[in-house]
Amino acid sequence: MFHELAPHDPHDKCGHHYAIYLDLKNQCFEVLDSMRSAADANLTTHAEFFINNLKETWNRHYENSKVHIRHFPIEYVATTKQGNTTDCGFHTLEYLAKWEGRLVPVVTAATVVELQKIYTWN
Repeated sequence: MFHELAPHDPHDKCGHHYAIYLDLKNQCFEVLDSMRSAADANLTTHAEFFINNLKETWNRHYENSKVHIRHFPIEYVATTKQGNTTDCGFHTLEYLAKWEGRLVPVVTAATVVELQKIYTWN
């Protein structure tokens, strides 16, 4: 997900990346954010808006499916928090690459440096 943090400021086009997973096995949505937690109203409002739209879309396109997601709760997964306001993309990429619903990938400043090298090389 990409969340524009200052939508009414034409000069601030900075935003924040975080991940939302649909976990069919455990019947829930999981939110991983490297900067915020479930106590942050901006995160919960943004995530719930997206998830509610996803539930509506699922219901419309998969109404005959054996899987129904309308009742799935949202879990805000505790993650290592980034030490600045610029590394959220690297944290999110690691979540996307490694999240299996059990162990949260630990992303440190050293991990970000290595990822920058890898992505630059690639």
